[in-house]
Amino acid sequence: MIELLLVRHGNTFAPGDRIVWVGSGEDLPLVESGRAQARAFAETLERADWRPTAALSGGLKRQVEHLELATAGSPVPGVHAALNEVDYGRWGGRTTDEIVAEHGDAAVRAWNERSEWPKDAGWPESLEEVRARVGRFADEVASGQHGSRVLVCSSNGLLRWFLGLVPGALEEAVEEASFKVKTGHVGRMEWHRSGGWRVASWNQPPNSPLP
Repeated sequence: MIELLLVRHGNTFAPGDRIVWVGSGEDLPLVESGRAQARAFAETLERADWRPTAALSGGLKRQVEHLELATAGSPVPGVHAALNEVDYGRWGGRTTDEIVAEHGDAAVRAWNERSEWPKDAGWPESLEEVRARVGRFADEVASGQHGSRVLVCSSNGLLRWFLGLVPGALEEAVEEASFKVKTGHVGRMEWHRSGGWRVASWNQPPNSPLP
């Protein structure tokens, strides 16, 4: 069995900040509450004696910093391009109200409530391209080249597509309104030689015991 822990980076906004959509084009650092989430996750890993054989993130400041805090540098975190956040194009750096004013409420609600890729929104990647890079990374993990315990830090727009590795899992999570990974929260997946990928847990707080 190979275990894959998927953590979303912590908070990038402090109380009173202007809340905007943050994709791969918005390279924000963690704020103090986000660092606290990363440290809480580090304590969870230590209590469970869960020591990753590889720790990988996308290249954004918030992803790299969260992973460094969560692992305390052991193993040395690496950057993997497949784990970069979705690029929200013209939606990036704008508030929801600003996006709705230009693109309409239906497209925003479809993404937020049903994970439906928006049409004509100017996002640089297609859904097929995002699914493909998630699939390629998952194949790497399943091959064993990153070892048997792989820790990943990425972002909400990308992490949901890991559910698509398991038939019906994303659709079920949409029905349960649980597909969006909250800041600092964690999912755990397993790869079994006999049965492929399965979801062990999803969207758990950083201080929740590992299953």
